[in-house]
Amino acid sequence: MSFRSKLQTLLILLVGVSCGLLLFLSLRKANRLAFELIQEKVFSIVASSAPRVDGDKVAQLVEPSQDSLHLYEEVATPLREILQANKTGALPVRFLYIIRPLPDGEWEYVVDAETDPEQRSKLGDRVEFAHPEEMPVLGEARVDAEYARDSFGVWLTAFAPVNDSAGNPVAMLAADISADRIKSILSRLLIGDLIAMTVALALAAALAAWLSGKVTAPLTELQEFVRGIGRGDLSSRLELSQNDEFGELAKAINQMADGLEERESLKGALVHYVRSQAADARLGGSGGEETVVNRRVTVLVAELCGFGQLSSRLGGERVFALLNEYFSTMIDIVLRHQGSLEKSSDESVIAVFGAENENPHQERLAIQAALAMQNALDRLLRDWKIETNLPIFLEIGIHSDDASVRNAGAGEALDFDSVREIIAKAGEVRAAGRRNKDRLSVSSATAGSVQHTFPFTEVRDESTGLVFHRVEMPRSSRA
Repeated sequence: MSFRSKLQTLLILLVGVSCGLLLFLSLRKANRLAFELIQEKVFSIVASSAPRVDGDKVAQLVEPSQDSLHLYEEVATPLREILQANKTGALPVRFLYIIRPLPDGEWEYVVDAETDPEQRSKLGDRVEFAHPEEMPVLGEARVDAEYARDSFGVWLTAFAPVNDSAGNPVAMLAADISADRIKSILSRLLIGDLIAMTVALALAAALAAWLSGKVTAPLTELQEFVRGIGRGDLSSRLELSQNDEFGELAKAINQMADGLEERESLKGALVHYVRSQAADARLGGSGGEETVVNRRVTVLVAELCGFGQLSSRLGGERVFALLNEYFSTMIDIVLRHQGSLEKSSDESVIAVFGAENENPHQERLAIQAALAMQNALDRLLRDWKIETNLPIFLEIGIHSDDASVRNAGAGEALDFDSVREIIAKAGEVRAAGRRNKDRLSVSSATAGSVQHTFPFTEVRDESTGLVFHRVEMPRSSRA
């Protein structure tokens, strides 16, 4: 998944989680607020209606047979009026009735305002309570702290005392509001919140897509530019004028590209200079027919490791100066050991020994040059006084073999294809040394002729099976 997709997904998830948490908290608060409002309404109904009930008449209703008498109707009529007045609205009262305690601790219905015979509780019917805590206390007005359940459904109930003419409580007036009605209101609230959350998520997705594109656009440009550098395009530059981290990074990368371009120009000039000197030395010969002979040559491949970290820390001018001093020193060492510079790329230097003429000491000179190059780098690092997170060092591989030499009378020239094979082999020796943590490795072909000059340790690379030799001799302090 790309960084842009990850950022967009993260923003949408952040908005979704925030909306979900807000929805949960708002519904919880709304549920509690609605519950308290219902408590207040049902309690106000019984508290205001209880004084209108004649307690003396309620006390006279003691037998189930009185359920249909005129006395019962005198008590039930005002209750029906109150029930009818509160059956409409957002929170209608479903049942309004009078109950009283029995000597055995249970409660019985006395008067029920319900007119439907199937729903009405008769005088003397027992009141159902799911828990003893749901039972009221005679004479104490209260409203349930939570929903109560009976055979008729789930309710929120409030109680108020019914007093006789002497002020003594004889029964309790109760009113029920169905929980289904409350749940219906909360469900509508939930649906509204879900719709709002969906709209918010849709807007968040659009905003996240726009924002992630705006944030990652400079990153994409930086990525393409770095890929171009990897392909060898060192002439282009980033044009980011932002005053943020991306702008600072673009400036640093442009400085790095400046240093790399200057370094490539320097290396090209140095290679051209060395080859020109070698060509001048060969131009004194006379013309003649071209002949091809084999000549033993030794190739040294040296790679500067860890230097790339300086490109992002130092300016292009500073990097150019360091590379100028480094390549000048390395080339001078190669020339002093009778070698010639073949090519250089990135942080690599490739030198050939024995290319100009037959040299029986080329293997020794190549190894001595390698040791001198490593010592010279140590001296340069001390002089530069640069602090780095990773060490800077040379990895060197050396290999000897026969190469084709073309002689056309006007001078000699090594055959590029044959030299390229020797260079590749020297590179393999260097890579094998890296895997075995050796910084100066020579092939068996090179070590065979100087085995009594340098102390070698034979090493077998486990990954490729290549046998090479590690030079054990300490490096001298002179370059």
